Amino acid sequence: MKNKEAIIEQQKDFIKNLRDRTADYINSIDKTEIETILLSGSVSRTDFFPRIKENGEYDGMVDLIVMRKNGSKINAEDIFGPDQDPPIPYHCVKVDGLWFAILFTDFIDAAMFSKFEEPRKFSVLESKILFDPNDAYKNELEKINQHVREDLKIQLDNSLGYIHYLISDYKKDRWYRREAFIQLHENLNTAIRAGIRSLFYMNGFYSPAEDRAIYYSHNLPKLPQDYAELISQICSQDTESEEDYFRREKIFMKEIVGFIENNKR
Repeated sequence: MKNKEAIIEQQKDFIKNLRDRTADYINSIDKTEIETILLSGSVSRTDFFPRIKENGEYDGMVDLIVMRKNGSKINAEDIFGPDQDPPIPYHCVKVDGLWFAILFTDFIDAAMFSKFEEPRKFSVLESKILFDPNDAYKNELEKINQHVREDLKIQLDNSLGYIHYLISDYKKDRWYRREAFIQLHENLNTAIRAGIRSLFYMNGFYSPAEDRAIYYSHNLPKLPQDYAELISQICSQDTESEEDYFRREKIFMKEIVGFIENNKR
């Protein structure tokens, strides 16, 4: 598996070129009614790794979060022109062969941030400031980060509680008596996903969307020893096997959950 560090090293010149082109584009637009612009997504993380199409173009977009000034009524089309890919739930424009996916929003303060779903919180916090001339967002980040510290403790406790509920004798007994081992495995899979989220919380981060959480978890600062091998072992499963369920449960609870509970703040 190509981990994040390997891709960052491989793509560093490509990412620099994208960031330079993005900066040129940001410099070219009218920002009179814009408060803050953030670079988000995989270009911000520096692990953008798109598929190259037959015509030489790559399949991907540079993600931007653009915040208008308080009280402004301006919309994305006023600044960026028509949305060129309406099915995508962002304002998408292609400029000199480079696609941008733009989340156009009111200014993101701590109150707004606290109402976001978790993947959106993850996306905002991993973003880099491109334009913030009045330090409005930079200053608001202090309040946002205070909320994050308090919220992550709650999320971690809730997630661990949910894991213990799913793995409890009460939950297991109803399916064990029915010999419904496939349901036992599925409940364990749900617990494992909660465990992955807990690793992010323990490390001081929100969890990304589930379709990328396991991959990005490998780059967290604090992880159990031989984490890659542990994940491989607990994700490998024979859904009709009672023995395999208890094998997976034992590894997960001892090596993953045990590690989190021994190291949480």
